[in-house]
Amino acid sequence: MKEHNSECEPRVLVCLYDLSLWLMKATNRYPKNWRVTLGDRLDRVVLDMLVLGQQATLRHEKRVLLQELSDDLESLRMLVRLSRDLGCLDLRRYEYAAKMMDEIGRQLGGWMKQQHRKRFHEDVETSLS
Repeated sequence: MKEHNSECEPRVLVCLYDLSLWLMKATNRYPKNWRVTLGDRLDRVVLDMLVLGQQATLRHEKRVLLQELSDDLESLRMLVRLSRDLGCLDLRRYEYAAKMMDEIGRQLGGWMKQQHRKRFHEDVETSLS
């Protein structure tokens, strides 16, 4: 994964950007009969994920956006697996995508846990006031 010169971005956003860049180049090489259907759908899902991740960095209440991002990650996993089974991605590319999606999942899970703890502490402080 490429290193970006932004210390402010959460790591999950950097990983999402890298996956988006890689996947959009990969879907451009899909066979013509799958490029328009499966390739376009993959591009749309990964771009939606990138936007959701960016929006979550800007909002105080992140939990809903992070859950949507998690749901989209599961959809992306299914579409990438379908790409492999249809022969659009060779094993090496599939393994690379799976590794990147696993890293995004770990980072996203950590971010969601952090938000849950933050919300819990805010609720406790409010109840003590």
